[in-house]
Amino acid sequence: LDAGHGGDDSGAINLKYSVVESDVNLDVVQTLQAKLTVLGAYVVVVDRLSTRRDRVNNAVAKCASLDINGDGIADNRKCDVLVSVHHNSPADVTDTTHDVTLTIYTQKSDKPLAQALLGALTPLTGRSEGLLNGGYGMTVYKNLVSTITEAFYITNDCEAELYLYSKGLMTDTSQSCKNDWYLLENRIKREADLHVEGLTNYFNSQLSGGKGG
Repeated sequence: LDAGHGGDDSGAINLKYSVVESDVNLDVVQTLQAKLTVLGAYVVVVDRLSTRRDRVNNAVAKCASLDINGDGIADNRKCDVLVSVHHNSPADVTDTTHDVTLTIYTQKSDKPLAQALLGALTPLTGRSEGLLNGGYGMTVYKNLVSTITEAFYITNDCEAELYLYSKGLMTDTSQSCKNDWYLLENRIKREADLHVEGLTNYFNSQLSGGKGG
């Protein structure tokens, strides 16, 4: 798992509430890591290094160092998947209403993972922007099965309010957000749950297709 941006790179910023994308990414990744670990997954979280190539190399090294069979020797395993968690902004960063879900992939082998996570995450916004294919971010390195998730746009003021509510920094959301059908909920927890759902669907599909998992 990679929490996108971080360090000196804040990513997108909500102008009204000063919520920065990198903080949201990290909160979701930490919550997702805990949930997956409880379910029995072996999870590594990428260090927040300055370049994407360094982040992928860090993920590969951490996966290789896992001792899953407990014999005291690194298993030299390859990461099964790499998910880089992000929360987008539109081209016009002053647009505080735009809010959709999309996932990004590079290789053909990445597409089933991107599709599974898109299907699981779209209920967050109710609007899918679909799959974006191209050479973006961490998906271009090391030939790992990987995707970038953009579960929602943190530049959207209602999403920023829900994030602050999830952190206990707001006691409620505005009436305008309620009018726009944004349900009062722990957005961090729900997104992590939907990531789990998407990953579960992906691995189940790989098993049913006879490809292992």
